[in-house]
Amino acid sequence: MNKPYPNTHVGRVALITGAAGALGSHFARRLAESGCDLALTDLTMPQATIESLADTGVRIYADAVDLADADAVARFADDVLGHFGQCDILVNNAAYMPLIPFDALTLDEFRRFEAINVESALVFAQKLSPKMKERQYGRIVQIGSSTTGDPRPGFAGYITTKMAGIGLVRALAAEFGNSGITVNAIHPGLTATESSRKHLPPALFDAVKELQLIKRTEVPEDLVGVLAFLTSEEAGFITGQALNVDGGTQF
Repeated sequence: MNKPYPNTHVGRVALITGAAGALGSHFARRLAESGCDLALTDLTMPQATIESLADTGVRIYADAVDLADADAVARFADDVLGHFGQCDILVNNAAYMPLIPFDALTLDEFRRFEAINVESALVFAQKLSPKMKERQYGRIVQIGSSTTGDPRPGFAGYITTKMAGIGLVRALAAEFGNSGITVNAIHPGLTATESSRKHLPPALFDAVKELQLIKRTEVPEDLVGVLAFLTSEEAGFITGQALNVDGGTQF
C-alpha cells in the first residue's frame, strides 16, 4: 500500500531528469503523491515510470533528451513551459558515471561528463528561472555524490564534474537568493538499485556499509523524503547547501 503524503506540492510542476532510472522514478512517485505535476526526461522515453504513475492522476509531460546536447536541453525546457505554463521545481538527477581508468580518459569523454553533469543543469536553470522569478517560487535540487568526499580511482571525470555541480549550486543560490528560488544539493551514498547491483560487486556494498554509522545499505526510499522537503515551501530558508544522505559516512 502506498503511504499517504500531505499535498505539499499541489499546483507545482517539477522537471526531473534521469526519470527512467530507479532514483528518478522514486523521486517522480514521491512528488506526484504530494500533488505535483511532472515533466520527465531521460536518454530514452521513461515509459515505465510514466505507466507506474497512472494511479496518481497527475499531469505528465515527457520526452527523450540527450543531456549532452545543449540545444535539445533548451528545447525540452521550452516545451515544458509551453505545455504547463510554469516549472517550479528542477531536479537534476541524471548523471553520466562510467568507470574509466585515468590513463584512458580522453578529453572528448571528459567533455561528455561536463555536458551531462554540469552544463545541462546550467541550461535548465537559465531557461526555467525567469518564470520561477516571475512566480517568486523555485526549487532547484542537484543530485550529487558521496564520491566527492571519498574519491576512488577511475572516477576522475565523474568526481570532477560532480564537484563542479556543487559549485554551480552555490553560484545559483547567490544569483537567485532574493527571487524566491532556493538551490541545494543532495549527496547520496552508495544506493542499491537494479542498475548498481548489476554493475557493482557485492563486496563494495558491504565495504561501504561498514563505513556508515547506520549499518545497512542505502535504498532510494531513503532519499525521497529529503527531496520532498527541499522542494517544499517549508524549506524556503535553506539554500546553497549540500546535504549528505549517506548513513553518516561524511559530515
